[in-house]
Amino acid sequence: MISGLRWTGSNGSSTKSPNKSTVSAICCAQVLFLRICKRVLMAIDDADSGEPDPDEDDLLSADAVDLESDTADEADGVSVTEYTWEDYRREYFHDDEGNAPEDREFDAAEHLPFDGDTYETLAEAASAADLLDGLREYKTVRVNPELDEDAFFSNPDGTGTVVSRYDLEKAVPQEKKSHFREVERYWVNKPYAFVVIFHSEKENEKKYYLVEPHLNPIEEDLREFLSGKLKTAIKYSSDDVVVEGSEDARAGVIERETRELLDRYDLSKEDALPTADESGLMDQVMSQLGLDDADDSERSVVLQGASVRPEPALLAEDSETLSEYQIEKLLYLLKRDFIGFERIDGIKHDINVEDISVDGYHMPVFVYHGDYEQIITNIYHGEEELDDFVVKLAQRSGKGISKRQPQVDATLPDGSRSQLTLGREVSDHGTNYTIRQFKDVPFTPVDLINWNTFSLDEMAFLWLCIENNKSLIFAGGTASGKTTSLNAVSLFIPSKAKIVSIEDTREVELPQRNWIASVTRPSFSDDDKGDVDEFDLLEAALRQRPEYIVMGEIRGEEGRTLFQVMSTGHTTLTTFHADAVGEVIKRFTTDPINVSKTMFTALDLVSIQTQTRVQGRKVRRNKSLTEINHYDPENDEINVQDIYQWQAETDQYLKMGQSNTIEQIQFDRGWSPAELDREMNRRKVVLAYLIENELNTYTQVAATLQAFMNDEETILTLIANDELERSLEDLRDMESVQIDIDPEKEEMVPRPDPTEEMLDETNEVLSTHDRLLADYRGNTTDEVASALAADARSDDADTGVDFSSLSFASDGGEPAGDEE
Repeated sequence: MISGLRWTGSNGSSTKSPNKSTVSAICCAQVLFLRICKRVLMAIDDADSGEPDPDEDDLLSADAVDLESDTADEADGVSVTEYTWEDYRREYFHDDEGNAPEDREFDAAEHLPFDGDTYETLAEAASAADLLDGLREYKTVRVNPELDEDAFFSNPDGTGTVVSRYDLEKAVPQEKKSHFREVERYWVNKPYAFVVIFHSEKENEKKYYLVEPHLNPIEEDLREFLSGKLKTAIKYSSDDVVVEGSEDARAGVIERETRELLDRYDLSKEDALPTADESGLMDQVMSQLGLDDADDSERSVVLQGASVRPEPALLAEDSETLSEYQIEKLLYLLKRDFIGFERIDGIKHDINVEDISVDGYHMPVFVYHGDYEQIITNIYHGEEELDDFVVKLAQRSGKGISKRQPQVDATLPDGSRSQLTLGREVSDHGTNYTIRQFKDVPFTPVDLINWNTFSLDEMAFLWLCIENNKSLIFAGGTASGKTTSLNAVSLFIPSKAKIVSIEDTREVELPQRNWIASVTRPSFSDDDKGDVDEFDLLEAALRQRPEYIVMGEIRGEEGRTLFQVMSTGHTTLTTFHADAVGEVIKRFTTDPINVSKTMFTALDLVSIQTQTRVQGRKVRRNKSLTEINHYDPENDEINVQDIYQWQAETDQYLKMGQSNTIEQIQFDRGWSPAELDREMNRRKVVLAYLIENELNTYTQVAATLQAFMNDEETILTLIANDELERSLEDLRDMESVQIDIDPEKEEMVPRPDPTEEMLDETNEVLSTHDRLLADYRGNTTDEVASALAADARSDDADTGVDFSSLSFASDGGEPAGDEE
């Protein structure tokens, strides 16, 4: 095509320009074509005012056409200047010596790329195009112009997704399209559901729109019909999968029963999508303009299949049969309603959403989005539908909810926490619910560093402390990131240690296999008999001989027992609601927990977390990292010391002094000051290397940290030789660690990228401690040699390259010297 006067290929890259004659002819023909359309439109206006119509001679009487371009590609021999019919005559009509033919005269009309007699039709088409363009602007959503929608609505195998731009247009009401501007778009359940974040210029607020397959009235009636039939079919099904099977197995039952119903009522057909010989939209337009001169053999359908789904076409289809595309839509919605979360199922799949809530009847669903905070959605429940949905959530959680017991705290099957309220008995606005999302894939220490929730130095400090059995409490307000941080630093627990976690709702997720995950259980009766609370689980944990106890949250008297456990040498990690270290001490040492101050010193570290704003962005920061030193009986107070503090002015972390906890670790391990520095620097190097090389997935980080704690020399050797990434698959297969993360879910996790300042810091760390890695560079341990040799043999088989001549030197000793 021609862009300005630069000749470009189909992929947009510049190629060698054609000769000047070709460019001139094409430009002249194009501009004359546009001039004719413009003059015809002027003629139509003149006709309305009584002026005479122009004739063809008038249209062709222009002596020159001004061609303007922002850039002229002189290197390609194309210049921008005035090009007239006289220039064209000399170049194409005259012979090489500049002489005109004697037997005929020059007729400009013969050189037009169209029949001059059809300019009225072309003018009408141009006018209709302008009207259509204006109508399109008014009738369609203002999407992001930089987004490649063809790629967005395509599956990895090249087929179209079930939901498309058509469904987006149907999701947004007509009256809102003119002032909605797309901000972001992403899939939550490809190919069935995606989310668009809009900015409403009229209301000046963000909107969260969930887009799922749209059903026309015929399809909607059919879905209701099939739902009723499916309830009967499943009710009397003898398949145990319906009751005890996994979600995928139950989805298979629904699909099987649905297709059997469709076959029974002759509702399905094989030919689902338009075939290649059906005329496309462009063919119809060309035919209406009288420009349809191409042979049938030359026609090609540009748009076909699921990419062309106008509602009138669907309604005009044979209502007695369904296309495969329509069946796929129905199957998705039936599965969503029977085994999913109905209208909010797509939101439940959104890993960016932390909370989902409805405040009452006839109110929209609100979500707390990781990037946009509280935001309104396009999802509404009907009054009766909302009641039924809340009852369904309670039943799935093994709870009962009724007017007699209108409020229930429940844990959904996927681990999410929910608070459910039924009716108007205790809520003036009626039935409501709040769901706190459970993340299948936790964040990692690398994510916390990239978010600047913790500094690199702080995270290396926590690593060394937790690995050496120091207890830690994350304290802060609601949504300050306590549980996120707890999950992340749990990766610093060595896989050889036994772990017991205690929670009322499953939120802790660990890769270590030697882990007992305990969860509280409510009573089955109203008198609380038979319930199992945190206190009971904590007492049971003492008989399970754990080295680490991870407690989801301390709320009451179980805190006193937890400190007794700390005093007996069990390392504990937990969370607590308090905004400062002084508040933590006050709440623990007074009723109802009432831990003695002498016993409180069994705790080693307190991390105070907060949710705040930096440059207008809501962020989470570690306000202070404080160590608990000793109890002063004379003043009846507990001595504490801040090790790191967050500076709000610069959004950086300041080290306040030397740590007594680190000195105690040095004493317990028998390290010299040089050895202590080396151990701390090794951990900083590992974290910096992961950040520098963008190794930030849960699998990559967990495998590296666990492998390092099992064999430091091997991991440092892999890092020094830049072989870590290709060895991660082997590292994750350690017997004591089980890292089983769904790649699709991992891909959806919104992991942060390091800032330029962080990359500069990691680069400085790696450069400063290059001597540490230099001791390992060029050498491998026996274990690494074996792994790399096996990897080389695999590459040999895959690529045909002979690696049999490779040999690996072995150096199993300690590094030659300490790092300065």
